[in-house]
Amino acid sequence: MEFPIFPRVRYLKNPLEEVICQLRFPKILRIEATLPVDFQDAIRSEYPIYNTSQSVEFVTNPQINISPAMIGRGRAYEFVDEKKEWKLVLSSDFIALSSSKYERWEDFRNRLSKAVDLLIKHYEPSHFSRLGLRYQDLIMRSDFGLNGCQWNSLIQPYLLGYLSEDLVSEEDVFEFISVFSCHLNDEDENLRVRYGFAKKDDSDELGYLIDADFYNQKIIEVNNAITALDRFNREAGNFFRWCITEQLHGALEPQPIE
Repeated sequence: MEFPIFPRVRYLKNPLEEVICQLRFPKILRIEATLPVDFQDAIRSEYPIYNTSQSVEFVTNPQINISPAMIGRGRAYEFVDEKKEWKLVLSSDFIALSSSKYERWEDFRNRLSKAVDLLIKHYEPSHFSRLGLRYQDLIMRSDFGLNGCQWNSLIQPYLLGYLSEDLVSEEDVFEFISVFSCHLNDEDENLRVRYGFAKKDDSDELGYLIDADFYNQKIIEVNNAITALDRFNREAGNFFRWCITEQLHGALEPQPIE
């Protein structure tokens, strides 16, 4: 599937809740067996808060519409910045970076590149077996001065489904969530999207979720991973713009990126 190409922009009013990138590699037992002291020393100035946790994997049965199940995997080391806006996680078979204050790809990419370089330096993974880049947007109309606007004026009809019909009153609908998956231009690269109504934890207002997970599951040479993620980032921008109308695009206050 190929999405239309749109000019790259940065939104001053950003609906992103979180951006997550995960790179999987064949299990390295030394990461679990020995505390990552040298790894932490290299990033401690950026991520001074340290925790350990049990890493989990979210697994969904692709044949049945059920909530994801969590499966334990092993120890994970978490490194968090002082404002708790960035988190770097190291486990025996993956490294992941997430941010709740994402502004532009270049900033995220720089942090990710540094983390991957340290992984290669200290643990020498043979290759990456899966790359994933996930953008979770939650559009709350009150955040963007759009109270009173119907969803069919903000979200494209192919994402709204029957909610785009004038005969359907959105006030009568209190639950709506759908999933689709597709191949991208390269059949080894895929997109899985969850979309529909969702709420923030501290609000009763219904927002519209667009949760887009770009991933591949083929062997990637360690030095080629960031380039592959660059492609996912560009696809993510095109995809989000394809999902929304001109009215919502304008309300998010787009600024061109040169």
